[in-house]
Amino acid sequence: MTRPVRLAQSLLTPAVSVRKLQRTLYVKAKAQPEFRFYSLWDKVYRWDILHAAYLRCRKNKGSAGVDGQSFQQIESDGLLNWLAELEEELRTGHYRAQPIRRVWIPKRNGKLRPLGISCIRDRVVQMAVNLVLMPIFESDFSDSQYAYRPKIDAKMAVRRVYFHVSERGLREVVDADLQDYFTTIPHGPLMKCVSRRVSDGKVLNLIKHWLEVPVVE
Repeated sequence: MTRPVRLAQSLLTPAVSVRKLQRTLYVKAKAQPEFRFYSLWDKVYRWDILHAAYLRCRKNKGSAGVDGQSFQQIESDGLLNWLAELEEELRTGHYRAQPIRRVWIPKRNGKLRPLGISCIRDRVVQMAVNLVLMPIFESDFSDSQYAYRPKIDAKMAVRRVYFHVSERGLREVVDADLQDYFTTIPHGPLMKCVSRRVSDGKVLNLIKHWLEVPVVE
C-alpha cells in the first residue's frame, strides 16, 4: 500500500481521532496536576493531527508568508503530498521555521499594531502543537479565564459580568490588560511555565525555535 493511499485512509475521520487524543490528554492532566508529559512529539506529526491543523488554518484564511505560498497553491499541487512532506520533515527532525512577515495594522487610536504572518507550513505545525498542548493546559485554567480558550470568548466574560452586576448587586468592575504583551513577553519565564507541564525536549525546543525566528519587515 502506497503512502498516499494510507494517508487518505487515515484522514477519513481526523476530527474523531483528534478529539479522542485530546480527551485522553485532558483527563490525564486533570487527574494529575503535577504530571509532566514526556512523550508528545510523535503526536504532533500524526496524520490526523496535521490534517486537522491544516483545516483549522484553512478556515482562518490569512495571507501568505515570506514564501508566498497560498492555500490554493497547496491544494492545487496536492494537499496529501504536501502534508506527507511536512510530516517527514517533523519526523526526521529537518523542520525549520521560516522568517515571519510583519505588517502593520492601523488601530482606532491612530497607532499601528504589528502583525506577524508566518508561512502556512509553520502555521500548520503551530496549530498541530496547539492541538496537542491545549487540552493539557486547559485542565489547569480557572473558570474565570476566558482568553484564547476553546468554546470560550470575550462575550461570555461580558455576560458573566452582567450577571454579577444585575443579579448579585455587585457594582465594581475591574478591566485590566497587558500593553504590547505579545511583543514584550519574556521568553525565559514563558518556557519555564510550559516546562512545568511538558518535559518533551523536542516540543520545548520547537517552541523556543519559534520564539527566535527572525522577522522580515
